[in-house]
Amino acid sequence: MKMLVCHDGSRKVQAALEASIAMLKREKLEIILATVVEEPADASSYDEASFEALRAKRESDLKEAAGQVAKQGFDVEVVIAVGDARKMLVEAVRKKKPDIVMITSRPPQGGVRFGNVTVSVSDYLLHHITDCPVLVMH
Repeated sequence: MKMLVCHDGSRKVQAALEASIAMLKREKLEIILATVVEEPADASSYDEASFEALRAKRESDLKEAAGQVAKQGFDVEVVIAVGDARKMLVEAVRKKKPDIVMITSRPPQGGVRFGNVTVSVSDYLLHHITDCPVLVMH
């Protein structure tokens, strides 16, 4: 079984990853850890520096999580993408063809707005991934 985990380096995601592994431990589980870093809003050097710092932090967090997963005897792969998190994660699912996708949800913090409606990444994935189940952990 192949599981794609949307990982942002937060403690909540790490706890959900551990719970998912415990739940699926009997399976021959391959885990794909995916993170997306959104591009800076403008081309200023400050935004570029912030972007590079965030990208480096996400990469470091992902490698640490991958090391922890590998120590438990699972095959693990990492995917780091740049762009709109919703679209990049849907694209990762299309390319990697997992059997299940795991993502955590958070209380609304702005999300992506469409008119008066805010769409979270987890909600977007629920509505745009049709080839496999999406497990949303709270």
